Amino acid sequence: MQFELYSQMTTAQCMRALTERMAARPTSTRPELDGWVEKSGTFSLAVTSKIGRYFSRTTRLSGALARESGLTVIRGYVSDGVSPYWLRVLYGVLLLVTLGLLAVGEPLLALVAFGGGLVAYIPLRGDYVNSDILLMEIEKALKASPTPPRKKK
Repeated sequence: MQFELYSQMTTAQCMRALTERMAARPTSTRPELDGWVEKSGTFSLAVTSKIGRYFSRTTRLSGALARESGLTVIRGYVSDGVSPYWLRVLYGVLLLVTLGLLAVGEPLLALVAFGGGLVAYIPLRGDYVNSDILLMEIEKALKASPTPPRKKK
């Protein structure tokens, strides 16, 4: 998912805020962030979270800061995964495909398809959870919003 955020902070203040946020200790409400920030304004942040108790998934957000019309514009990309509703739809389809393969006498192929669907859950769900975390952390750290502020008359 591509995103564009707007901040009143300068690019130097934004880079400093990102660096401070990455250096901050994790708490119960703010996860540990990994990544880098360059002087040119490009940056990358990553967060790792547990999915299904046993597996962890790392999602990376990449972006760039640029000053335009008195505002700092943050443009970037993050994998956004699949929402819980669409995961249920996908697993319904997977179940139908698996049952169809069993009906035509392909039990090994049905087992492989079903196993592949279960393994796909980790990145699909992990990116959905982590992309929200990363976008919220960017918005908090840079005091940014998805809509530009209105100009005063």
